[in-house]
Amino acid sequence: MKAIIWKELLQYRRDGRILAVLLITLALGFASAFNGWSTVETLQRERQAAVESDRETWDNQGKKNPHSAAHFSRYAFQPTSNLAVFDPGLKDFMGSAIWLEAHYRDPATLRAVEDAVEIQRFARLTPAWILQVFAPLLAILLAFAGIAAERERGTLRQVMSSGVSPQYLFVGKAIAALCIIALLAPSVIAAVALAANTHDEVGLPGTGLRLAGIVLAYVIYIGAFTFAAIGISARVSKSKTALVVLVGFWATSVVFMPRLATDVGSAISPAPEAADFEARLSSESSTPFWGGSDEAQQRRADIETRVLQQYGVDSIDDLPINYDGYLLQESEEFANVVFDRMYDELWGAYESQADIVRLFSLVSPTLALSNVSSALAGSDLYAHRHFADRAEQFRRDFVRTLNEEMIEKGGQDGYGYMADNDFWQQNPDFEYQPPSLGAVLSNIWSDILVLLAWAFVAFRLAARSVRYSFKQEAMA
Repeated sequence: MKAIIWKELLQYRRDGRILAVLLITLALGFASAFNGWSTVETLQRERQAAVESDRETWDNQGKKNPHSAAHFSRYAFQPTSNLAVFDPGLKDFMGSAIWLEAHYRDPATLRAVEDAVEIQRFARLTPAWILQVFAPLLAILLAFAGIAAERERGTLRQVMSSGVSPQYLFVGKAIAALCIIALLAPSVIAAVALAANTHDEVGLPGTGLRLAGIVLAYVIYIGAFTFAAIGISARVSKSKTALVVLVGFWATSVVFMPRLATDVGSAISPAPEAADFEARLSSESSTPFWGGSDEAQQRRADIETRVLQQYGVDSIDDLPINYDGYLLQESEEFANVVFDRMYDELWGAYESQADIVRLFSLVSPTLALSNVSSALAGSDLYAHRHFADRAEQFRRDFVRTLNEEMIEKGGQDGYGYMADNDFWQQNPDFEYQPPSLGAVLSNIWSDILVLLAWAFVAFRLAARSVRYSFKQEAMA
């Protein structure tokens, strides 16, 4: 086996095409690592500055009615994890800041893709993208002629006559190809080193294990393509045929299928248009409570009756609390039910699209790897929803605090009650803790299984094909 490995490595060294592809991929890897680091560093600095500015503005807004302040409100800024240097996932598409205003649940804003040129929306220069697209192509270039070329040159029979088993030949060629691909490791190491040197304010739980999982996932992915290349090479009669088949498989599974899967998912489970969703959200959360319909008036009348009974008085003027503040909080509670229902529908549409995409991973290991990689990097849909849900819970608690200030201290002043900077400075900041590694793994276990299945099937294909090639050569 050692002789096989050294022979393959010597052959690779003599092939200028392989060296050229390797150097180009390595250069792209380094460039993407520095680009990712620069982006994450910028995002983290901007977030820190925005958090400080938001706090200072809130603390010094002067005398104001608490409910007016709830409309002025604050922002929740999503932290950017240091692993986003390697795989930014959906972060550029989902937004990173949420306005926490009263009576409304705003979607995330500040989407980097909105300022990107068209080519950046299709392909972004990141270490993850480089490895997902170019590493399989390099594996194919290394292994497509592994067995077929031996047969064409007539050396396969010599190998057989020397007593080399099919298993040894297969494993030796696979190890040699993977050794060359491993030369891409410096760019990955650079990405990891740069990620470690970013200022990560809110570290991902289990960062070390996440990183190990990412590396293992890419090793399995590249291994699957390497095994498949050797298997196809052993099955066909000519190396050129193997190259055509393998490049076609690469183009289909790596380039075409991910785009097709996304389009099919969007067609089968379409998400509502942003403008329509926001209009409906505003209407259904506000009009049934504040509108002039009989239903809205009866709802407010029921609240008035209940609060009068609660405090044992006959009229609103006799209440020991600020009724305007009380009614505002009741409207919040009503709207929150609507927000939960409509956002569950929205997230459900996105998650249905993701499930449809997962089905396509059965014919494209790239999709399975992409899901695993972005999830472990904390930059997938689940990570964004986790942040958005925590921000919404903070918004509700925050608005309740402001309304309770008005309820408890406003008396009969109504909207005329004013709080000052002493109260604003007591209000808490939004603090975010990302989901645990266990919660992340529970969402990607099917992707992990698909990725392992691809590697296993490719391995079995290669092992059986090499044995088949030996039998065919023996019978010739």
